[in-house]
Amino acid sequence: MRTIEQADSAALRSLRLGQHLLFALLLGIAVFRLAGEDRLPWHALLAIGVTVVWYAAGVWLAPPATGLRARVWFGVLVMCWLVLTLVSAEFSWLAFPLFLLAMKVLPLTWALVTVTVMTAGVVVSQTGTPGGNTVAEIVGPAVGALVAVGIGLGYQQILEESRRRGELVEQLTRSQEDLVAMQAELAAAQREAGALGERARLARDIHDTVAQGFSSILLLSRAGQARSDDAGTRRLFSQISDTAAENLADARDVVAALAPASLVRSSLPTVLERQLERLAEQTGVKTDFRVEGDARPAPTAIEVALLRLAQGALANVRAHSKAARVTLTLTWTDDEVLLDVVDDGIGFDVDAPSQEPEGSGFGLRAMSERLADLGGRLTIESTPGAGTAVGAALPLGPVR
Repeated sequence: MRTIEQADSAALRSLRLGQHLLFALLLGIAVFRLAGEDRLPWHALLAIGVTVVWYAAGVWLAPPATGLRARVWFGVLVMCWLVLTLVSAEFSWLAFPLFLLAMKVLPLTWALVTVTVMTAGVVVSQTGTPGGNTVAEIVGPAVGALVAVGIGLGYQQILEESRRRGELVEQLTRSQEDLVAMQAELAAAQREAGALGERARLARDIHDTVAQGFSSILLLSRAGQARSDDAGTRRLFSQISDTAAENLADARDVVAALAPASLVRSSLPTVLERQLERLAEQTGVKTDFRVEGDARPAPTAIEVALLRLAQGALANVRAHSKAARVTLTLTWTDDEVLLDVVDDGIGFDVDAPSQEPEGSGFGLRAMSERLADLGGRLTIESTPGAGTAVGAALPLGPVR
């Protein structure tokens, strides 16, 4: 199946071929008529030869539709036509393919002036020819000129539409390439986020099970050691206590290793600010980071949950919101830490489940469940055309 560009090129080639055939046909008819009447002196043959060579040279060199070179070529061709018309009125009809060329290579105003002058020349050359009709000699060239002008304008319209379609295809190609790149980047971010999320889950599970078990064993062994009067029993409790303490330290090291490296190296506000800076650098979206209240360390599970929420909200801003500005606010109160991500994008219908990107590692339901596990809550406020606000609240206190 042919593309639009191929169809346009075929149409343009057909118009150009028709123009060349018309020129050759009219020239051939004139030469045939004059040869039949034995009216082809040497100077006429010379003028015909020069005209044919000049026309063929222009076609071979493919002069541009506009520009000085094309206009010079056309001007010389008109002079050749004028010489031929002075030799014989039979050549005056070559004006019609020249009308088409005038509409192509000259600005519209000059093209119309040229067509009008040449039409008058055709009328004058035909007036008074044997067996001629005055009305036909005037109306015929005039109608032919109007038809040529109409065809020329149509030709220009096809060229313009072809140019616009080419620009549109180029824009669509660039947009498709950008979309593919963005999807690849988003997929990579989702894979990374999924891996980090699994690491955080494992860290939380180890903290809630193994580490808590060792902590309980440590407390019980120390209590038994303090209450026992037997030296051997106290020594056994001491060994149990030392072993539990060592394993508790190992478990905590594993939990720390499984936590996001960014949170290990930097504080939560610093990590969130870097996320915003990366978004601004990669997309051009204007960002604003605010910290309110007295910032203080929070349990690792809470910091990880807030980081995941920020990453998910910013990923959705990048992929779907078409926002120009994003504001991220981190707020500490006496008993809670709050995170709000607000954008001025296109928004969506919160009550329509289909609005949530399928397969996203930052799905709203999954994030809500994660916060609920930590005793927190998730709020989403959005209206089509009015931006989106995503908020999280988590209690500050011992986490299971």
